[in-house]
Amino acid sequence: MKTASERCGFFWDLIMDKIGICGAGLIGASWAIGFANAGFKCFVYDKSEDSSTKFKSLANKLIQDLRIINPEIDEEKINSNIKLNCTIEETCNDSILVQESVLEDLELKKSVFEQLDKLSPENTIIASSSSYLLISKISELVKHKYRCINAHPALPPHIVPFVEVAGGVNTDPKIIKQAVSIYKKAKYAAITVNKEAEGFVLNRLQGALLNEAVRLHEGGFASMEDIDIALKHALGIRWAFMGPFEIMDLNAPEGIKDSFTRYRKGIQNLAKEQNSVPEYSEEYLNKLEMDQRNRLSYDQRDNRVEKRNKMIALIRKLKCELGEDI
Repeated sequence: MKTASERCGFFWDLIMDKIGICGAGLIGASWAIGFANAGFKCFVYDKSEDSSTKFKSLANKLIQDLRIINPEIDEEKINSNIKLNCTIEETCNDSILVQESVLEDLELKKSVFEQLDKLSPENTIIASSSSYLLISKISELVKHKYRCINAHPALPPHIVPFVEVAGGVNTDPKIIKQAVSIYKKAKYAAITVNKEAEGFVLNRLQGALLNEAVRLHEGGFASMEDIDIALKHALGIRWAFMGPFEIMDLNAPEGIKDSFTRYRKGIQNLAKEQNSVPEYSEEYLNKLEMDQRNRLSYDQRDNRVEKRNKMIALIRKLKCELGEDI
């Protein structure tokens, strides 16, 4: 058995550019393409019999989105770096990191992690793409808990190369640093979540905004359409290249302290009004669904998704040109 420093200081006996992908749906395929585009060899496992056919069809669409950002993208290189129809043993064997991307179900993820732990070398990092499930829960059946992490991407992950890395109570801090280094090498904007918290950073921010949007809509303050307009034609434009603290720094002549000093009373008053939790009742959700389908029919959603991906890719391209990308 290797010591903690041996485990975490070096990736002993591992293939330094091999990544295991467990789950070949949208998230898994996006991870595979992202890593493959950065030069890693990706071994993809999925228990579904038709997973490779679906993967190839999906991958082609994802690569075309990436071509908007970089017209010189090497599709042949990406495809050559991805091996499909792997067994779970092949996916685990000598991989520097195994990225789990199965359904968001705790018991399923616990079972998968138990398998990955048994089949992979002790110094392989095992990462979950879970959006809300904490690694301390996911890894309950795992023997080598020190190498288990959450690595949560943003949607759609193939054109939003972001990942937030979080450990559990048993995760070795050096493993987190090693994981962040791997994701950054693969050209992801990787952040570290210092304390285990449901929703991590991304979904806690997003959840706060969604809850307030629902409070405003359900309370009759504004329509769905106008709430969406406030985001996509105002806040969202700034948020594409600036975070909340940087925005506040530029909102007042003397900087961030000046800005918060000017507006803190108003911000605090809002927080006092925003302490209720929406019920998300079946009645309200049915109303949301009906209102949204009046705005966008169900058969037009795929077209809207394609347009969303294209617009995000164009924003990424602009950020690259202005030196504001990763």
